Amino acid sequence: MKLLAVVGTNADFSFNRFLAKYIAKRYGDKAEIEVAEINTLPLFNRESSGDENVENWREKVKSADGIILTTPEYDHAIPAALKSALEWLGSHSGADLMNMKPAMVVGTSYGMMGAARAQEEAREILLAPDMSANVLPGNEVLIGRAADNFDKETGDLINQSYIDQLDIVMENFIKFVAQSQK
Repeated sequence: MKLLAVVGTNADFSFNRFLAKYIAKRYGDKAEIEVAEINTLPLFNRESSGDENVENWREKVKSADGIILTTPEYDHAIPAALKSALEWLGSHSGADLMNMKPAMVVGTSYGMMGAARAQEEAREILLAPDMSANVLPGNEVLIGRAADNFDKETGDLINQSYIDQLDIVMENFIKFVAQSQK
């Protein structure tokens, strides 16, 4: 099983990059997990087919059995870079790569709510008619106070409660993806 853990920001430093890499490291024995960056993608333009970076992005998504989005929250929403990256995948762009693709959303933020609003917005986008992803229901990991819950040297999640939540959600997602392959 091949999963793609997407760093949902183009920021040079992000605890969500830590989260994506931690997921790949911790669950790499259960699935092949590639961490994907979106920082080289141009802004979505419906009148353009994109560049080589867009084609590489689409190919990574196409070849993955499931997508894990890690998103920060900026002003109660996902970053513009993540919205644009998702738009390059939708049917309105001609790609239609997310149709029934298993997806899950996790995130971390500096505030207490753990990117809750951004995660909800990301799920809504994934469920939109132009995307129609198969989003894992009822599983949330809301990692608040990111600066206190990640080791800044290793990037590892260090809060055991969040690790336990992530273990459950990842186990459920791996089963969800496997079930979708039947």
